[in-house]
Amino acid sequence: METDLAVVAVGLLTGAVTSFGQETASTVVQLVRERLVATPQGQAALAGVEAAPGDDGARREAERVLRTELGADPGFRETLAARLNVSMPQTQMSHVVNVHGTRMRSSQISLGPVTVNKPNTTAGLLGVAVALVVVAALLVYGVVQLLGEDPGNGEGKGGRARALSAVEAEQMLPGLTDLSGAWETEQPVHLRESDAKCHNVVAGYESQDRDGSGFSDLKVRYDTYACPDTAIAARGFSEMTQNATNPGSRKERPFPSRTLGDQSAASTYEVKDDDLADPSQVGSHLMWRARVGTVLIEMHYGPLRDGVGSEKQAEELIRLMCDRARAAQERG
Repeated sequence: METDLAVVAVGLLTGAVTSFGQETASTVVQLVRERLVATPQGQAALAGVEAAPGDDGARREAERVLRTELGADPGFRETLAARLNVSMPQTQMSHVVNVHGTRMRSSQISLGPVTVNKPNTTAGLLGVAVALVVVAALLVYGVVQLLGEDPGNGEGKGGRARALSAVEAEQMLPGLTDLSGAWETEQPVHLRESDAKCHNVVAGYESQDRDGSGFSDLKVRYDTYACPDTAIAARGFSEMTQNATNPGSRKERPFPSRTLGDQSAASTYEVKDDDLADPSQVGSHLMWRARVGTVLIEMHYGPLRDGVGSEKQAEELIRLMCDRARAAQERG
């Protein structure tokens, strides 16, 4: 029976499926997220299943949307199937049977998904043997090309992922001269005391640009985690995006964005003018979360007001942090 790729993939996304290795799971989750955020319907389905991973209705909707994407894009379907290492139905041809493994049976010779009729002559049999060797080489080459680098290195987009020391993690964060625009330090770069496996380094900056009223409360804050390996970082990214915590624990809405680093997701939330809100923070805020190799990044940016702050500047600031994280891991 054919494997329902959408069910398995969404199960990995929600954590309901745990029978795959961490590298496979993180890669599939990244593929699914990138595909879903590409359309408004997919964004809504992703937001629903991430907000309530145990909700059957949200899960079925995500499966439905992903199943549509798989049906519309055979290349995406084949890539996902290869990542999950599951069989896909082959185009049936005369005298062809899909059999896994390499063996001879009655009048057929099978090598993985390739099956040919066994000739009746010795010369023909030798010819088929040579052809099968070529096919085997092509199959191996195809798998290598499909998977890219050795999945053990944890990187799917080039570069080398390695664990950073606490000192390297602190040096990774940008200083005032690295930021575009006029900023001042609100919270100096410092390493947090933590029992977690990852080095947690934070820094905060406040914009010196002024809006029409003569003041600005625009802030950017980096909360980074330098982890021992990509598996821990990938798991942390999944938890970070699912929990979606922000100052005030306000509800977040998905924000369409391009993928930065190895994995990324953006969302927005509103601080309203009420008795409980800090007046200086009333407005729209962006939360940008990304993973670059072994580094996790959570960036808070806001509030956006007329004349101060922009989505473009926010993207530039998270891209800067991703680039610095990549460069830090490539050194040494």
